[in-house]
Amino acid sequence: MVDAVPRADASDLFTDEEKALIAASTELTRDAKLSARTFERLRGFFDDEQIVVLILNTSVANLNNRVTDSLEADVEPDA
Repeated sequence: MVDAVPRADASDLFTDEEKALIAASTELTRDAKLSARTFERLRGFFDDEQIVVLILNTSVANLNNRVTDSLEADVEPDA
């Protein structure tokens, strides 16, 4: 299923709600903002507070990735 994420919109493995979330998360990661189209797509499933939470959670995850990548930090060292 993970392999289908890049082509989520063309897949029948995901609900329309999941496709909207994947599109939003992808845009936020790639562009650091949501297009008006994607924002309206989210509004079909979520209220404003939920959309803000989605944006915050995705942004924090992206920040964490950029910091650990920049520092070449091993966040899961071999045991």
